[in-house]
Amino acid sequence: MDHETILARRAAEGDSAAFAALVRMHEARVRRFLGRLAGGDADDLAQEVFLKAWRMAGSWREDGSYGAWLMRIAWTGFLTFHKAHGRRAARDQAAFDPDALAVHRDADTAIDLERALTGLSERERAAALLCFGEGCSHSEAAAILGIPLGTLKSLVLRARAQLVAYLETGHG
Repeated sequence: MDHETILARRAAEGDSAAFAALVRMHEARVRRFLGRLAGGDADDLAQEVFLKAWRMAGSWREDGSYGAWLMRIAWTGFLTFHKAHGRRAARDQAAFDPDALAVHRDADTAIDLERALTGLSERERAAALLCFGEGCSHSEAAAILGIPLGTLKSLVLRARAQLVAYLETGHG
């Protein structure tokens, strides 16, 4: 049994120190993901994710990583937030850390990549960020987004093609 699983089990039993350790392990990843989707609202959303995770600590079933479970909570929290606030597209506010996708490091490319990402649909952007930026497997990303594996693969392929086309031509 790995350290994360031990901490998650202890958190499920009400151990706040174990849960705090889990938060420290996953906070940056959750905030980064939400930041790219929700921009300036990411910190508030991340707090909600961890509050919900604490309240639901006993519901993690060990059928995937604890980090993926948290990312699933983050995704559904973002969708709820997005609907509740009647926002057009979160991509209009999305922040982006160009280093996370491990592509070209120069400023012009980073700006182009940011623009390319904002041109994707929310689901395409989330799939690309999870698979390319967060290192999730296709199966893990599909579980996080709550979609079939084949749908996830289609979203990733479509997002990759759009990103490559945008970066090669310099425009959408």
